[in-house]
Amino acid sequence: MNNWLSRIPKEYLAYLVLAVWGAVVFMLLNKSNYGLDEGGAHALLLVWSVADGVVSSIVTLGLPDFRTLFFIPAGVLWTGSVVAAKMTTLLVMAMVAWGLHSWRSQFKEQEESSLLATGLLLISPVTLHQIDTISVAPFLLFVFAMGAWTDKIYRESKLALGGMYFAQIFLCLIAVTLHPMGLAYPLMLLWTWYKNPLDREHRNYIFVGIASAMVIALVLTMGWRHVGWFANPVRATSSLLLGPSDGGDLGIGGWIFGVGTLVLLFWVAISQAAKLWADLLGRILLAALVVGIFIGDENFAVVALVVVLYWGLPMLLKVGAQGGFLAQRGIALIAIFALSTASMLNDKAAYQSVQLGELLPRDALIRAFSENASDILKGEARGNQAKDATVRKLRVASQWPGLTMLACRCDALPLPPEARDSDALYAMLKGVDYLLFDPHDPANSALSHNLATMEAGLVETVDLRKGGVIVEVRHQPAQPSVKPAAKPAS
Repeated sequence: MNNWLSRIPKEYLAYLVLAVWGAVVFMLLNKSNYGLDEGGAHALLLVWSVADGVVSSIVTLGLPDFRTLFFIPAGVLWTGSVVAAKMTTLLVMAMVAWGLHSWRSQFKEQEESSLLATGLLLISPVTLHQIDTISVAPFLLFVFAMGAWTDKIYRESKLALGGMYFAQIFLCLIAVTLHPMGLAYPLMLLWTWYKNPLDREHRNYIFVGIASAMVIALVLTMGWRHVGWFANPVRATSSLLLGPSDGGDLGIGGWIFGVGTLVLLFWVAISQAAKLWADLLGRILLAALVVGIFIGDENFAVVALVVVLYWGLPMLLKVGAQGGFLAQRGIALIAIFALSTASMLNDKAAYQSVQLGELLPRDALIRAFSENASDILKGEARGNQAKDATVRKLRVASQWPGLTMLACRCDALPLPPEARDSDALYAMLKGVDYLLFDPHDPANSALSHNLATMEAGLVETVDLRKGGVIVEVRHQPAQPSVKPAAKPAS
């Protein structure tokens, strides 16, 4: 064993492995401006607007969540680059893997299981999808892991108002803005200091700081605008191995795997409840699951994956512990091999769909509008050049204003509020050229009804797809219509 490889510190080998993983994941990413998370697009556009000093309609959407802080370096240095934002998310996920592995490795007999869990987490299709869409989960897990470490260091330092105190308060502020599951961190930190304080002075400082951070976060962001409640958690958990769905029918396989994963999650959570509750990070994740089950999105699925891997694998490794090597590790090796193979096959399928230019229905609708809106503006520019006139800006009200603005480089506004009738709605649409929304979304039922009953000639449906509809709002003089994009042959 006395060779050059054994003399290399384990930390350096870990850095090398994470670098190789990052390079591979980078090659799998979608390099276009489509397929992003709406909240992530909002945060990224605000950073670009500030970095370039450009006034844009993104400010009308209010303050984004604090993913903005993570995007500042990439947004300032590479303004306009979505790839740079994805690389930032990839780097954050690498730090999450490092933090989770280091935290779990502190505990006796957890080093092997934490290493295996980290590997499975990094190749899971849902993890790669979160990076590709610059979604919340990597940043949320980063805050959870960093929060556990900062509390440990703060307790060891015993400095009441030191740097670790303000770091914890700032992490609480970030967590609450990111997602409702982010409430788990400040609430569990409060519980920890209530049950196990260093002294009364430290506890009072923590209570005041966390309460202030939670209130400020909720006031600044006005809640969680980009989060939908009461989605089907089975759809989310099925994406852990099968990848994200396009919103259609899950199919028998999706239901079986999704329900099976939920059952496995409940079994691990109940079986390991004492160990989860005894650990600050475990308490945070457990509380996040309780909140996340009422949301049922992919962020909940990622937190569920972390709990199942880091607390479930140790249980699996103990099966047959009294036998030989095959008895001790046989079941675990088979399970890990099956999960790894399925994950990599689905990662490959996701990469192939990116190469073919396939998009989710929502993104296909936005691309259709973007491509044809660009043609309209080019045509107007040619006509205006002859008249020495200024080219106008196209303005669209969209259900996904951040994604629409990112794709078409035009002014995008949120959909108008619910109007009492079609006349009131048309008055709100002054200055708006097009509407993009999903008419099947219950939140848009009043808008769909008012548009359907509006006087003929005022609005026109120019494209209707699975992902939504493009509606032209006609003003005087009438503007050119966006022609429906040709649908790809099936």
